[in-house]
Amino acid sequence: MERKYITYQHSIFSYFTSGNGDKVLLCLHGFGEGADTFSFLEQYLKDDFTIFAIDLPWHGETKWQKTLTFPVKGMIELLELIIPNFSNRSIYLLGYSMGGRVCLSLLERLPEKIVKAVLLAPDGLKVNSWYKLATQTWLGNCLFKYTMRYPQWFGWMVDLLNRSKWINPSVAKFVHYYIDDQKMRNDLYRIWTTMRKFRPNLHQIQTNINKHQIPVHLVFGIYDRVILPKHGYTFQKEARNNVMVDVLPTGHQLLREKQAHFIISLLTDE
Repeated sequence: MERKYITYQHSIFSYFTSGNGDKVLLCLHGFGEGADTFSFLEQYLKDDFTIFAIDLPWHGETKWQKTLTFPVKGMIELLELIIPNFSNRSIYLLGYSMGGRVCLSLLERLPEKIVKAVLLAPDGLKVNSWYKLATQTWLGNCLFKYTMRYPQWFGWMVDLLNRSKWINPSVAKFVHYYIDDQKMRNDLYRIWTTMRKFRPNLHQIQTNINKHQIPVHLVFGIYDRVILPKHGYTFQKEARNNVMVDVLPTGHQLLREKQAHFIISLLTDE
């Protein structure tokens, strides 16, 4: 895959492109990862697809210089710059975790351009109450910022809830993974706040999927305690036969080469 750079909104976005196929595949990565996580797909898809994988703000080699806001409109404008002849192209979507939430927002705003979407453990199907408080309210964001600077009280509360069996131990472990390290806390605050405008309207997305007959594959790990398969089934009910749900014997880490053939089968199955 070839890394390229483009200037947008006084920032420099990094992205990879590869392949020479007629179909356009847009790949969007998860939290704390980068566009290079899709590199293992190149050998399988390069003849059928032209792949574009973007480093989102605060990820990879993208140098985000604007305020802590990246709107959905900005994402669409970025795609218009990166993908040649964008207005006349149709797009396949492949999103993982946070990238799945971005893909959902594109299904909401650009349904007429989407051929198919494959979403791996997609965020955005269920609004986490903590995330909503931390990113969608002024007071909550102030508390979020304070907690990222002084995390002791929150860690204590998570441990209490864990001991009381009010939360799953894997959730407590997940929380500590992010709040026990200063860099991780800084990244968490910046990324969550910057990406807060990606708030998929699920009802509108379901309507778009049905109207435009867009095949959407939702893939979950049965051992994932963060993005639960049940949210995929709930979403599927209102999208009729256009949404398919698969649950694999794994955890949250679905974007791995061992899953390559399964992911490719979803993208190429017409």
